[in-house]
Amino acid sequence: MVFSNCKDMARRRQEIALQVELETQEEWNEATNKEGLLVVDIYQQWAGPCKSVEGNFKRIKLETGEKLLKFALAKADTIDSLEKYRGRCEPCFLFYASGVLVDAVIGANAPELQRKILLNLEQEKKILKDGGERREFNFDHGATDEEEDGDAAANRQRSSSVAHAISNHHYTLAVIRPDAYADGKVEGIVDQIKANGFKVLIQQEHHLNENEARELHRYKMNQEGYEDHIACMVSGPSIVLILQKNEAKDASVDDFRELVDSDESLKTFVDCTQSIDNLHDELVLLLPNIAQRPHTPQEQLAERTLAIIRPSALKLFKDAIVSRIIEAGFEVTRQTEMHLTREQAEEFYSTKKSESGPSLALYMIKKDAVQGFRTLLGPTEKNKIKEASGTFRHEFDMVDINVNSLHGPRSHAEVNRNVQFFFPEERILAILKPNLTSQQRSDIVDALKKAGFFIMARKMDKLTGDQVAQVEKAHQGKDHYNELLSYLTSGQSELLALAKENASQSLSQILGPEDPAKAKESAPNSLRALYGKDLVHNAIDVSSDAEQGKQDIHLIFGDLERDE
Repeated sequence: MVFSNCKDMARRRQEIALQVELETQEEWNEATNKEGLLVVDIYQQWAGPCKSVEGNFKRIKLETGEKLLKFALAKADTIDSLEKYRGRCEPCFLFYASGVLVDAVIGANAPELQRKILLNLEQEKKILKDGGERREFNFDHGATDEEEDGDAAANRQRSSSVAHAISNHHYTLAVIRPDAYADGKVEGIVDQIKANGFKVLIQQEHHLNENEARELHRYKMNQEGYEDHIACMVSGPSIVLILQKNEAKDASVDDFRELVDSDESLKTFVDCTQSIDNLHDELVLLLPNIAQRPHTPQEQLAERTLAIIRPSALKLFKDAIVSRIIEAGFEVTRQTEMHLTREQAEEFYSTKKSESGPSLALYMIKKDAVQGFRTLLGPTEKNKIKEASGTFRHEFDMVDINVNSLHGPRSHAEVNRNVQFFFPEERILAILKPNLTSQQRSDIVDALKKAGFFIMARKMDKLTGDQVAQVEKAHQGKDHYNELLSYLTSGQSELLALAKENASQSLSQILGPEDPAKAKESAPNSLRALYGKDLVHNAIDVSSDAEQGKQDIHLIFGDLERDE
């Protein structure tokens, strides 16, 4: 028994020491000059290390079991060698082999990090065994105008063109499949695309993992040959293209999709973005280092969903399931265990059989959370689960029980109903008024999110007189009402359906008094104190209580719990 405890303590120490902290130049010099491959997360004190990849690093370390592979955290603020990395916003990972910088990754791109770790680890093992020279990675963080040569200037101009195309959505994405790449067909395909009026802004190799392939091709999920297509897409590296129609003044998505659909050779070897609505998500998936932060309200809107784990799977696989969910990029903000009655089991699982023991509900947030989690779960039919390798149900489903051990809502409406059951919340309409700048609206939304509010729905719209009469019911009959009515119908407001436990109480603390003059005295850091001018132009109005909130949200957004 004592021996077992000693082993557990040793294991915990090993996990704690996975990423060594480097805070001085001396520590940096010592760590980077050791034998083996060192992967360093460069961070600054204001931002902190990149936590999202820590689980992946642990898994790679355990799977390889390599003593030559080491990980570290290095604070750029206090290490002279890292001065040029200060002021960066995105995560930065440097790869050192016996004192030589051999590679780097910008951004928390887990698949790319894994690929480069394994590649550089094998290279270093080979050099240590057989000898050879390490190739130094040229990581230029931005030369001055005087230092730029012609190629650098051209690259800078191309980067500017790419950034402009992406920010204005004047582009589309194409993926040349692994079999075409392996057969040497890439150059011919690219030439054919160019001949049809498209220019290639970016051409980059990317090896899809299974989750990425399923996410990218989820629209084909019910088509014949889907599993064969996924197997092809993960069989080797693909070529990802960012394309733009020559002289493009709007999105190139429809034009390129029509070209692919009309040409059998392209259709055989090329996948393309199906809708402009998917464009940013696919860019983040395929080329995360190039993807920019979205600017429009709809693009910024994260989704929520629930994972419901039935009792039998909960007993056996709880920790493994939660870990896999977090590794897939979901943020788990709340969880609760509950014994479901027969009626509740019928509602959630379409079955009258109720297992004994608690079920676990996880409240999760991520971009495209609903469809993304359904894709990760895999098929619902028991006879198809054993074929769907890589899915949660393939790994964790209980074969001897005739219902699925894991459940995820099928639609946003179902999510809203399920959330209200497991995590009861109040829903409130918020009106960000017409006089606010886009930056002020963005700041207010960020403050609401930080306070724990979830945005169920969001849009820009000009309110009508009848709408103002309902949502501002509490102000009717007051001296300023006519001015308020005229103001709210004069231009577009940003309308938010907010959800949170005890939402009304939380909002009163964040917003401050309705009159900004009073807010500046009693709550100087409140939103109305910061952004309001007077009682009419006070930046933000909200429903008076939860009951009024239901009516207001229904008026502006319709029934958010009704399936489309």
